[in-house]
Amino acid sequence: MTIHKRPVEEREHEVEKYQFIKEQVRPQQKKNAVKFAGKILSAVFLAVIFGSVAGAVFNFIYTREDDKDISDYIVETIRPEATASSESLTENNSNRHNISESDIASIDNYDHISKEIAAIGNSYKYALVKVRGGISDTTWYDADEENRGITYGAVFNITKNEYFIITDSGAVSGTDEVTIEFYNGDDVKAGVLGVDSNVGLAVLRVSRNTVPKDTRKKLLSVDFGSISGTSNGSNVIAIGAPNGIMYSVMLGKVTKSDIEASIADNEIALYATDMTVASAGNGIILNTEGKMIGFINNRFQNLTGERNMAFVSINSVRDIIELLMRGKSISYLGIEGIDVDSDTAEAHSLVRGIYVTSVYSSSPAYSGGMRVADVIEKVDGQSAKTVYTLHNILIKHKSGDEIKIEVSRKLKNMRKNITLSITLS
Repeated sequence: MTIHKRPVEEREHEVEKYQFIKEQVRPQQKKNAVKFAGKILSAVFLAVIFGSVAGAVFNFIYTREDDKDISDYIVETIRPEATASSESLTENNSNRHNISESDIASIDNYDHISKEIAAIGNSYKYALVKVRGGISDTTWYDADEENRGITYGAVFNITKNEYFIITDSGAVSGTDEVTIEFYNGDDVKAGVLGVDSNVGLAVLRVSRNTVPKDTRKKLLSVDFGSISGTSNGSNVIAIGAPNGIMYSVMLGKVTKSDIEASIADNEIALYATDMTVASAGNGIILNTEGKMIGFINNRFQNLTGERNMAFVSINSVRDIIELLMRGKSISYLGIEGIDVDSDTAEAHSLVRGIYVTSVYSSSPAYSGGMRVADVIEKVDGQSAKTVYTLHNILIKHKSGDEIKIEVSRKLKNMRKNITLSITLS
């Protein structure tokens, strides 16, 4: 076997070829070693400094507080089974916050007041009923969640022969008869007198002779009150199904009062509360006198807050309820608007009246030629300067009536008076 050796020149060339690597690696290794040594020295130096400072501080504290016992630095936990005397407890808890008798009295008083207010709501359980729409052959707890149509109801008027019940319109729309269940479990049929989905209310009627005698003896009615005097901070009581559970009671305070909200052909006053809103919640609102002052309505969360329960003022819907009790529906025009007062009219070169902000498609108003930005001045020859006035005029009409509405409309650079003939529905 013959071994061939590379020429000396070739071997020297190979060494020179990789010489630049050695020149780069070796200095780098030396540099890293120097850095590492520097870090060790720095750490040792800092440790010495820290130890010196800590020792000085400890010595200072020790000399200043050498008269204190070690028990001063111990936090003692007293177990329930401990039977120490009152004197020892006082000594061990000298640095703890003590609740005075006046504090306890205040807490007890607050708790007592809360229970007293809640008792007002609980006292109306025999005025409340469950309303089941369209499922009379199925008990409410066996019905499908989507189809059972359960809502609250409250007896608000009792006559010699009838009971009148106010309820949410959602479960009774599209039917003439529903089933109601009283607090004790008795079921009876109720006729639907009227529905106003615009404000979300319906009125039912129950014949007195269909209600068992024992139930009749217990039934109560909730009286209408007035929203006057209800302002920010006022205590209110929600009953019915405010959190989605029937016969529940919630307590809260008004956080924002008299919020104006536009609806079709009307304007309602809303009140926001600090109670948490529930998607399935509905019911009525009582004041601390036990009077009905509103109805839970969370359709206007852009005005009342996404997490706050809101209610419609009884003053805004009382005339509607009275109309529904008589089995009458409210004539429909189909607009939304805001009042234009003298200052606004002058500032924007308008006339006083109702500025139309929305005209519903396929509504009588749209079919009759009314358009957004019209200003309504008169209806049937009567001055109509506010939405409330318009509403009062419309409730005196019935479906099929033709009315004359005078509006001011901007045409090019001027406003012109136009009279529209509109058939209500």
